[in-house]
Amino acid sequence: MTYHHRDPDHDHLTITPTHTTHGTPALHITTTPAGVLLTLDHLEELVAGIRDTGRQAAAGPNPQHLGGKANAEDCPACWDTNPPYPFLCPGGTP
Repeated sequence: MTYHHRDPDHDHLTITPTHTTHGTPALHITTTPAGVLLTLDHLEELVAGIRDTGRQAAAGPNPQHLGGKANAEDCPACWDTNPPYPFLCPGGTP
């Protein structure tokens, strides 16, 4: 999950989950050169976006579909979904 915020002047803030060169979970925060104006009514949204993106960085990369007609019950990306019968992973071939 990458968090995006665009201010009234159309400046953009992006927060992306990543890891340091030593493997420590981290966040990469970028803004447009002019910076981003954050109005107070968007403060909680920003904090929630930082928190959610940080959780994803700590959890690691998103699970990938197995594909190749694998059983959806064995696929980490299909976990807790309800694919239609015959319950095969909808992902492409690995």
